[in-house]
Amino acid sequence: MIPTIKQVAKEAGVSVATVSRVLNGEDKVSPATKQHVLEVVKQMGYTPNVLGRNLRTSATRKVLVLAPSLSNQFYASVIRGMETVARKQAYQVLTSSTYSREETERELLSMLYSRSVDGVVLLSSKLSADQLSGIAREKPLVMCCEYTQGAQLSAVTIDNYQAGREAVEYLIKRGHKRIALITNESVYSARQRTQGYLDALTACGLPVKTEFIVPTEYTFQAGVSAAKKLMRIKDPPTAIFAISDELAAGVVKVLNEKGMRPGNDVDVFGFDNTSLAKMITPSLSTVSQPRRQMGEQAMTLLLEKITNKNTGNRLVILPHQLVLRETTRSLREQNIE
Repeated sequence: MIPTIKQVAKEAGVSVATVSRVLNGEDKVSPATKQHVLEVVKQMGYTPNVLGRNLRTSATRKVLVLAPSLSNQFYASVIRGMETVARKQAYQVLTSSTYSREETERELLSMLYSRSVDGVVLLSSKLSADQLSGIAREKPLVMCCEYTQGAQLSAVTIDNYQAGREAVEYLIKRGHKRIALITNESVYSARQRTQGYLDALTACGLPVKTEFIVPTEYTFQAGVSAAKKLMRIKDPPTAIFAISDELAAGVVKVLNEKGMRPGNDVDVFGFDNTSLAKMITPSLSTVSQPRRQMGEQAMTLLLEKITNKNTGNRLVILPHQLVLRETTRSLREQNIE
């Protein structure tokens, strides 16, 4: 037998109105009471009458997370962080992939206007800053990980410029003068990392060689192809900075196949600190992003927007960290020419 809201209220020792306030995310209930009611709801397996409630309040208690690809393991921890925060507020998280197609993204964002969801978190976007700003003025919309420059909306990210610069500066300190970059020009974060690479070289008086910069896609196979291209250069790089772990893993594969030792013959530095970085041999030095924390913060910002549409926009920059492993293992006693 499906329990009713009256039975939940009786079991919890509160009024029906209190249960309703908790399920609707209202602030008029103390944290202790809210937690108690949610525990009773879970124990009894109570499911609110969503259709009836939607007709009364236009709220669905559902939020949508859009990623360019759900197969990218980087996003798994980010989404888990979002789910943790959402569930505490009795929200359900729906996820979908845009496949980096603007048409698909627009179609899914229409769920905001059909009131199928209460808000959306974008992990990347093909829309312009003006388009995103227009949606955010009308509906709860937040960006996480990626950020569209100039968009007027709340977002959570890291300082991608500084992270890229620090990674390259570390390689320079290890004595490298021929440092290559495998990047992607289609997203803002990648362009920031690229600028960090360029500025690190310039600040240390090293030349920027166009043949050492390979723009490509965010895939393992793209990393393989880019590495093969770089190693065909007459004086190939002694270090390679790839702006994602998947790309860097492709580089490691090529070096291993050529009988070259990553971390000895050629240093390799990735970005994201996904589980892949620890799984490959040798293990990958990389830039770590606080993925779960990014997801938690983004969902907190979104729920604030849902609760109060007049909440101001916030750009939250979380700290990154260099994680040093075997692909930058061997210390050199002299500069590499």
